[in-house]
Amino acid sequence: MKPASMRLLLIALSFSCSIPQLLSQCLMVPVSLQERVSSADVVITGVVTEKESFIDSNTMQVYTVNKISVNAWLKNSRALPTVYVITEGGVYKNRSTVVYPSLQLQQNTNYVLFLQTAATKKQSKQLLKKNPNAFQTIPYAGAQGAIIQQQNLFIDAVQNQKMTETELLNRIKQVSKTDALTPEGKKYNPVIANPLANRTMAITSFSPGTSRAGTVVAGDQITINGSGFGAGAGTVYFTNANDGGATFIASSQPSDIISWSDNSITVKVPSSAGTGPINVNGSTTSASSLNVQYSHIDINNDFFGFASATRQRYYLRNLDGIGGYTFQFNTGFASNTAAVAAFNRSLISWRCATGVGFRASGTTSVATSAYDGVNTVYFNSSLPSGTLGVCTSNFDAAANGGCNQNNTVWWLADMDIQFRDIPVTGFNWQFGPLSPTGSEFDFESVALHELGHAHGLGHVIAPGNVMHYALANGIVSRSLSANDIAGGNDKIAYSSVATCFNPAGSGTEMQTVAAGSCVTLPITLGELKAKRMTNGLVQLDWNTIQELNNDGFIVERGETAQRFQRIGFVKGKEFSLEPQKYNFPDKSAGPYGWYYRLIQQDLDNHQVSSSIVFVKGEESKQWKVWSSEDGNSLSLYKKESQNKKVQFLLFDAMGQLIFNTTVTNGKAQFSFSHLRKGYYSYRVVDAEQTISGKLVLGN
Repeated sequence: MKPASMRLLLIALSFSCSIPQLLSQCLMVPVSLQERVSSADVVITGVVTEKESFIDSNTMQVYTVNKISVNAWLKNSRALPTVYVITEGGVYKNRSTVVYPSLQLQQNTNYVLFLQTAATKKQSKQLLKKNPNAFQTIPYAGAQGAIIQQQNLFIDAVQNQKMTETELLNRIKQVSKTDALTPEGKKYNPVIANPLANRTMAITSFSPGTSRAGTVVAGDQITINGSGFGAGAGTVYFTNANDGGATFIASSQPSDIISWSDNSITVKVPSSAGTGPINVNGSTTSASSLNVQYSHIDINNDFFGFASATRQRYYLRNLDGIGGYTFQFNTGFASNTAAVAAFNRSLISWRCATGVGFRASGTTSVATSAYDGVNTVYFNSSLPSGTLGVCTSNFDAAANGGCNQNNTVWWLADMDIQFRDIPVTGFNWQFGPLSPTGSEFDFESVALHELGHAHGLGHVIAPGNVMHYALANGIVSRSLSANDIAGGNDKIAYSSVATCFNPAGSGTEMQTVAAGSCVTLPITLGELKAKRMTNGLVQLDWNTIQELNNDGFIVERGETAQRFQRIGFVKGKEFSLEPQKYNFPDKSAGPYGWYYRLIQQDLDNHQVSSSIVFVKGEESKQWKVWSSEDGNSLSLYKKESQNKKVQFLLFDAMGQLIFNTTVTNGKAQFSFSHLRKGYYSYRVVDAEQTISGKLVLGN
C-alpha cells in the first residue's frame, strides 16, 4: 500500500516566517547548505515517480522507498538514471509508522536531494530481490535532506530561502566544485519553466474561522466561498505548520475533498495545516488567516473496506495493564539523573493536564527505535545532523465483519523517544530546573514536545505553545497551553471509551489518570519492615525500586497508629533507577510496643506517607530499667504492671536517696541531665517483687 502523500506549494504571496540562526524547527537545528553538500555522498536533482512502503525486517517498522528519476548529478555523478531514497514512516496494509521529524517526499515533485549510501541493514530487501543493482540511499540530515521545487522556485524551508534552479545549482557548485551532469554524462542545463496560467478566481470568505487539523470531525471541515474555482475538484492549500508557514501544504487524498463547485468548496483540514491563509489551486490566497488550534496525527489508508485511502483516527490504549503505556529508560540515559528528572517532569505535566496514562518505570538495554513492545527513551549520538529529538510511533489496525471502515480500530502499539546526546556543536542541554542560557537548549521543553507527539499531536504555528513547530536555544517552553491541553483532552475523550471491539493485542480503552494522583510518587517504595533486635533497639529496613527527586525519609514513631512523632531522618539518593536499601536503628525504642511509618519527602518538600508497621513490646514479667545512651534520662517498664502503683527510688554513690516517686501506669521516663555523671543505684518496689541495680546517669 502506498502511503498518503502531501504536496507542498510556494505561493507568490506566501506567509513566511523569520528564522533566527539556531531556531529549531520540529526539534531540528538548521543545517547549512554547505554542510549538506560537503557531507552527502551524492547530490542529485530529480522527480519522485513512484512510492512504495515496506516493513523492515530488522526493526519491524514501516519505511517508504521513493523512486527518483534523476535529472542531474550535482556531486559524485554516476551513470544511473534512477536512485532510490528510503525514508522513515509510511502505511503498509494494517500497519503504520509515523516519525517526527522525518523527510516525506511527494510524488510527481522535483527535489534537490542530499543523499548517503544506505547501509545494507537499512536497505529494502524486497527491492534488492527485484533489482539487485538498485542504488539505495538515505537522506543526509534527515528531514533537511531535500529542497523542494514548486512554482518554479526551490524552497529551502528550514533556511527560509527561495531560489531559482540556476541559483541553487550555482550555490551547490561552489561547494562541490563540479558541474551538474545528466546520467548520460552531459552538462545539465536548468529548465526555464513558463509561468503558470492562472484561472480568474477569488476567495470571498471561509468558515469556520477557527478549526482543528487532522481530525475526522465534520465540524472541523472548512467551507470556502468565492468564484472561479472550476467545476472539477482541484487543490486547497493550507499554511504548513511543519515549517512555520514558509510553504503551503495540501492533502492529496481525494477523499479529503467533501464537495467542490465553481463557487464553494468543503474540505478536511490536513494534519500538517497551521494558522495562516489558505489558497485554492495555487492561484488565489485568502485575505484572512485560518486559526488552527491544534493538530491530531492521522492515518490515511483504505484498510478496512474503504474504496480509497481515507483519513482515520487512532486510539491510545491500555497496553501496560495499569492504564496506558510505560516508558523504560535505556541504561545509558538512566545514568543521567538530571535528564531522567526532566523527562519525568514533562511526563507529569501531560498526566496532570489531560489524564493520559503515560508513566515511566525501570530500565532497558534497548537503545534503538523498533516495533518491539518496549517504549524506550534513549540518547542517540547518531541522530541526523541538526536533529534534537525524534518520536517514533507504530500503529496496528484490525477489523471484523461488524467493525470496518469508520469502525476499524487503529491503535498506538509502540513508541520510542530519542534525543541527541549533544544538541549541536557548541551548545549543551539544560536539564533544569534552571532556565537555559543562550548556549543551551532546554531539555524539558524538548521532552514535553516529543511527548506531545506520543500523545497524538502534530505541530501548530503558535509561539508559546508546546506543540509550536520551533524552539530556539535559550528558550523555555515547559508549560502546556490551553490549546495543547484541548488537543490532548480531545484525544483522550475518544481513547478512554470502548471501541467497536478489542482486537487481539490491543488491550482495552485507556484508563485516565485521576487528577489527585497525576503527580506520581517521586519514589517507588518497597516494603517497610521493623524488627526488635534487643530490649532497647528496633531496626527499620526498607527499599526503593526507583527514585526521582527524593530528598529522603522522615522516620516517625507513635504509641498509637493515629499520633506520631519524628525520631529521625534518612537521606535519599535523590535520583536512581536502581534498587536502593535503607535502614534506621531506633536506639531509644526501649521495651515498648511502637507504631512506625516513613514520610517520604522530595526536593520540593512534597510529602507522602508510607504504610504503618507495629513492633510488639517486651513480653517479660520482670521490670526493665535502663538509661539513655547519653545518660540524660532513665526509663522503666513492666507490661503487666499497668494500673498498679509501684515505688521507684534512686540513690547516689554514697547510698543517699536523691529521688523517690510513684509510678502508676507500668512505665515512666525521668530526666536526670542535672546530675553529675556517675554510677547510681535504683530500687523498684511493688506488691510482688523488689528489684535493684546500677546504671550510669548524668552529664
